[in-house]
Amino acid sequence: MAFLGIDHPLIAVRDLDKAIETYRSLGFFIAPPGQHPWGTSTALALFRHQILEIVSIGDTSLLDGYETGGFRFGRHVEAFLDKSEGVALTALFTEDADEAEAELAKHRISCTGTVNFGRDVVRADGKQDRTKTTLKVFRNDTMPRLSVFACQQHRRDLLEFPDKMTHPNGAKGFAAATIVAEDKAPVMDWLARIHNVSATKDAEGFDSIETANGHWRIVGPGQFRSFYGAELPADYLSDGPRIAALDVRVKNLEEVKGDSVVDLRKVDNRLVASDMSKLGGIVMCFLQDA
Repeated sequence: MAFLGIDHPLIAVRDLDKAIETYRSLGFFIAPPGQHPWGTSTALALFRHQILEIVSIGDTSLLDGYETGGFRFGRHVEAFLDKSEGVALTALFTEDADEAEAELAKHRISCTGTVNFGRDVVRADGKQDRTKTTLKVFRNDTMPRLSVFACQQHRRDLLEFPDKMTHPNGAKGFAAATIVAEDKAPVMDWLARIHNVSATKDAEGFDSIETANGHWRIVGPGQFRSFYGAELPADYLSDGPRIAALDVRVKNLEEVKGDSVVDLRKVDNRLVASDMSKLGGIVMCFLQDA
């Protein structure tokens, strides 16, 4: 069985309020934004053991905080935003961050460092409480946008409230995250070692790495264009391979509606929002849940 699962790719945007408006227009329920203690602002669409997370730069005075092993979360996001919007790194779901560190070490993937943090919240009953989160960072120096961190939410009960996980578009979580690469071999090696599986082919015939929660699809630029009907911006791969699309499972494809903010197109059995300039450097694809 695959180890670790896709939890939340961090979609880095320059204008968080505008991005929230765009994603809400596609039918996602997004709670009011908050802020990480390392200075990035954040907005979430919650699913079961997965999150659609949009981040931006909130407080620049905090960006050097929470340094671990030379890695600064806020500076990592800032560095990529200076070049382009898009997924800066990805959280992987785990219920035991220490186990994740030990398992990845067996596959020649060293933990860059550990971050522990929490934030004060008010529960539904009005009582004060505090979240607790542990991150184990695994930086990839040769493919920096494919860096990951194992994310253990010690108090998932303070995050996954049913009323915040019901989306007008019927979204239930990610089926796949699609990575575009000019050379797919190192990408598949990196992900296969992380998830302790061998590469396979997905239902569409593309190279795939299964996880405990969804799968990675690895394609070349031409394959991406033909599958999603979307053009990649110039220099999109200047920082190496990166996540270019997220496939979202929905209860009923007929309930997904576009509006004047984002156009939706039918591509085979999928609905695709392909204007990457409005979606934070990615394509959003909606699939009927089985």
